[in-house]
Amino acid sequence: MVINVLISTIDQGIYRVKDVILPFRNDVKYIISHQFTGTEKTPIPQELVRKDVVISQIAGRGVTKSRNIAIENATGDICIIADDDVSYTFKYIDNIIEFYKDNRVDIACFKINTGKNDLEYKNYPKGVVRLGKEINYQPSSIEITFLLNSIKKHNLTFDERFGLGSWLNGGGERFFIEDALDKNMDVYFVPKYIVNHPYESTIKNFQKYHKRRNIQTGAIDARINGFLSLIKPFIAVIRYYRDLVEHNKNPFGYLRERISGALYILKTPLNK
Repeated sequence: MVINVLISTIDQGIYRVKDVILPFRNDVKYIISHQFTGTEKTPIPQELVRKDVVISQIAGRGVTKSRNIAIENATGDICIIADDDVSYTFKYIDNIIEFYKDNRVDIACFKINTGKNDLEYKNYPKGVVRLGKEINYQPSSIEITFLLNSIKKHNLTFDERFGLGSWLNGGGERFFIEDALDKNMDVYFVPKYIVNHPYESTIKNFQKYHKRRNIQTGAIDARINGFLSLIKPFIAVIRYYRDLVEHNKNPFGYLRERISGALYILKTPLNK
């Protein structure tokens, strides 16, 4: 089986990618989707000029768009979703290959190693679990791997309205998995590490009712419930009024932010 590591990066992030790729191995290839926001492309570092590295440079921003482009350029059997601030080992690569060889699965989500034995990145399920919408586990993008042929067969892509660099700045991986489940694909969680990343992340630093969280909540609600998402914020304000005040959040600001997120999804076509 050939592994494709799909690395999304933007602007000067291309210079960090050299720390992501491993020494050459016949069954591993790196597909880099490099976005640039200026008028000129950032020069490709010499360390990335390798026969196992393929780079596409695209004007614009939006990590979900970048991931979709990487998927289009992929040619391997198994793909790993990656960013420019992670690292791998060959043991991690072998963990992925072994699971796919021994199991019938379209998508497998694994664990992030924080480098601290007593600190898991999140509250993971305890064993191998076939995922369904009743399972309380939301994968991070860098935990996701998949069979490329399965993804293309089911026409599964990332929703480009979500994700870092979009107006919503997050949530793309959630709907990648939920859309897969809607298509009756076999999606599993596997309690093995496949990537290194520090425990800290941007979203963890935001307070409970931060504007970004509220907008995302409204957008996610609209993706799931359609126009009902324009009514639910009013109910939420009543339900959480005391908690909003205790967290110094203006209830009307909370209402406005949730509705703005919902309206964005309702007005913006999917991947157009």
